Amino acid sequence: MINYIKYPTTIKVLIAEINRACDDYISRKISDAELKSLIIAWANSSGDKLFAGSSALNPTVIQRCGKKRIQLIEKMLVDFQSKLFF
Repeated sequence: MINYIKYPTTIKVLIAEINRACDDYISRKISDAELKSLIIAWANSSGDKLFAGSSALNPTVIQRCGKKRIQLIEKMLVDFQSKLFF
């Protein structure tokens, strides 16, 4: 498996890792199970950066990732129960 930052310190780093992971998935360097586990791990560890409010994705993430990557992320987050972040 390709190395990704599991605990990004900023939204900018998180977005870069999401973009890289989605691109690796599209180019078949990682499987759908690996992408899903990455997205879930980021949602658990960096949910305050990935989400804005209840369960909506952060507008910055949406803007910088692009429509097709966001569709992938949303498919990977199906059945994900987000934590409450304060």
